[in-house]
Amino acid sequence: MLSLKYPLKIILLNLIFKNIASAQDLDIDLYEDDPVGFLCIVIIGHVGSFFSIMSIVYMLNRIYYKWAHNHKSLSMALRVPFYLCIFDIILVFFLDLNLTYLAIHRTTWPAQTCKIIAVVAIAFTLFHRLFVACIAVITYLRVCKQKACDTGRYDWKLLLPLVIVSSLISVIGLSTYGPVKYWCAAESKTLTNPISSTLMTITVLSTCSFCYIQTIREIRSIKKQQVTITTSQNITMFPVSDVELRVSVKVLGYILVFIVQWIPDIPYDMYQFYGTAHPWAYCFVVFTIIIGPIGNLIFFIINEGWSRDQNNISSGYADVKCESGDNSHNSSSTNGNKSHEVDSD
Repeated sequence: MLSLKYPLKIILLNLIFKNIASAQDLDIDLYEDDPVGFLCIVIIGHVGSFFSIMSIVYMLNRIYYKWAHNHKSLSMALRVPFYLCIFDIILVFFLDLNLTYLAIHRTTWPAQTCKIIAVVAIAFTLFHRLFVACIAVITYLRVCKQKACDTGRYDWKLLLPLVIVSSLISVIGLSTYGPVKYWCAAESKTLTNPISSTLMTITVLSTCSFCYIQTIREIRSIKKQQVTITTSQNITMFPVSDVELRVSVKVLGYILVFIVQWIPDIPYDMYQFYGTAHPWAYCFVVFTIIIGPIGNLIFFIINEGWSRDQNNISSGYADVKCESGDNSHNSSSTNGNKSHEVDSD
């Protein structure tokens, strides 16, 4: 029995020293460790989040005005920026939550608090990415394959599965979440986190890029055909109406912002293979969060105009079907009248 005491004491001492060392690592003064990197992340994050919040507030105000003025549900061209505003508010909130604590205490949140912050932030980040990828696929199917996707009332058929999937993925990795130098995120304890994060980013961006390129090509092809037919004075109905094309172009603008927004996140994911990333990689992640609302605002103004008085056609796909049916009925009536005139002559 005496021989077992010493190995047990050694094991206990090792565990104690490891806990003390890890606690010291967590309580390290990040400003003293790297003043330039610390200040860059904190200043860029807070200044950028201010402009992001202003962009979000402006878009939500314009969207609410259009909804209240028209007295009907939001169209597809307005629902997409509305959802993106909600996602961006949450992402900017978690960014400010991390950076404000960092600026005051010069270190990250305590481990247990950091786990809670990380699991919620990662879940919303996954939800945001999957949502935009689904919107890109829906737009591609509608324009390129002429297949309409029914997302249900309040888009619950789209949102509910994404909430479940993103929540499950986030909860599965709960044990690996904690302080990652400047904020709370998934720690690179094993290769599973960096590999899964990198694959997720590349897969979502590849899907969005493919759908964006193919849809743009199809829209250009349809417009060329319309010009040719208008020149030859023939009447032909297209499977995708003019209104649908305008709506799709508006939605594609937000998808393009998303692609540009999350490309700078790839270096941060790649750095996780080698441990802690450099401060410039963290600055890239901050940039991805704050550039989204600003880019969405630019396309929102391009699509909807500066002032409330400017009315642009922003119809949902459901409304377009009715309009297309009316157009086809009018076109068939016109063709019938023309043929009747020819017969009478």
